[in-house]
Amino acid sequence: MKQFMRPTLVLLCLCLSLNTFGQNKTNPAVTAFWSNFQAAVAKDDKATVAALTKFPLHMPYGVPSIKTKAQFTSSGYKKIFDAETKKCFANAKPELASAKSKRFSISCGEAMLYWFELVNGAYKFAAVDNVNE
Repeated sequence: MKQFMRPTLVLLCLCLSLNTFGQNKTNPAVTAFWSNFQAAVAKDDKATVAALTKFPLHMPYGVPSIKTKAQFTSSGYKKIFDAETKKCFANAKPELASAKSKRFSISCGEAMLYWFELVNGAYKFAAVDNVNE
């Protein structure tokens, strides 16, 4: 009986650890925010995306921050949310540092990171970063 129990326990522990290893930590507020943000980007709803954005919106090195909603909706939106980014966002999952993190990111491709942070109790789009710069 001992010979059967040891391998079974080891296998059970291994399965449990693998099951939790690959899972992203979830936060209901992040999930709700991300669903709304994803939908707004998919519909090209600039007004909603702007309402879900913290200003100034920080941009990659060498690119000036977007300071206002008006600047965002008139020129910034199309530069940030091109066809490739929209495609990425459609299937992207938030990456949290921890379950209680006040920041999360979305990565697209090898270089682009989109940062979101908790601002006055609500998540907001806060920065775009090119990790190659």
